[in-house]
Amino acid sequence: MIQRAFYLSVLFVHLVVMAGAQPIVNHFMALQPDVSRGRAFKSITENSEVLIRGIKPIPHKTEKLFNAQGLIVRQIAYNSAGGKTGETSWEYTSFGKLMRKHYRFFANLSGWNEEEVVVEWDSLTNLPTKVDVFKNGKKSQWAALVIDTLGRIESAKVFGSTGGHTFTEKFIYIEPSNMVKVMVYRANGVYTSSWSYPLDQQKDFTFESVSCSYYPNGDVMLEKLSDASKGDQGYYYEYEYDSQGNWVEKRTYQVNLGRNDKIKKKTLEHKLVRSIQYH
Repeated sequence: MIQRAFYLSVLFVHLVVMAGAQPIVNHFMALQPDVSRGRAFKSITENSEVLIRGIKPIPHKTEKLFNAQGLIVRQIAYNSAGGKTGETSWEYTSFGKLMRKHYRFFANLSGWNEEEVVVEWDSLTNLPTKVDVFKNGKKSQWAALVIDTLGRIESAKVFGSTGGHTFTEKFIYIEPSNMVKVMVYRANGVYTSSWSYPLDQQKDFTFESVSCSYYPNGDVMLEKLSDASKGDQGYYYEYEYDSQGNWVEKRTYQVNLGRNDKIKKKTLEHKLVRSIQYH
């Protein structure tokens, strides 16, 4: 059930924030967030609401466009008043890997900002060789990729805007778990964080710190921290589907867990509704 890997939930987002800045390799390692179970997506319009008791619901809209292969090529985000808050575009290689990503977003204190990521690929090995990150037109970070004797990425040596070595991101391959761990170290060798990605994005993959149970179609039903126990909280998901087997409404509940993960209490916190068109 390949869809399991593609639900980046509220719980995992919280873990990402706690862990700190993402590694530079995340730009090409991150999972494609929207993958169709049927015909390729042409466009998706998402309307979401945060529904927390005591807080006025906050609606947001996102529009997404996809190429004929079902890869996202454009995304526009709007605030509750209908104003545009961000716009992202993607370009890909002939073999479907990220080549360029341009992100333009509005920040209250600084106005419109831009970030662009350029990934260079070896046409013979289909492996990345370099990543450049630009912020407001100036290079802020870049990395050179090192390939091991097995033809896999061994590490990324990251440099800052002045050219100084800032981080090294080392790859550890755990094939039985369909996982590659990226260990991030400062230039002085001090460990800072680790990140997990699937070796094969077409196979099952879950993050080590998160435990999930699933519906028969592979969609996440319950998500919790791996070491959660009775009395802890988790997130429970409900879905509605279209004729292609893709969900068109997703409801996220915060829940209290009882023995054997029995749901003791459900509180609706987020609702996401999608209007989908297909190629």
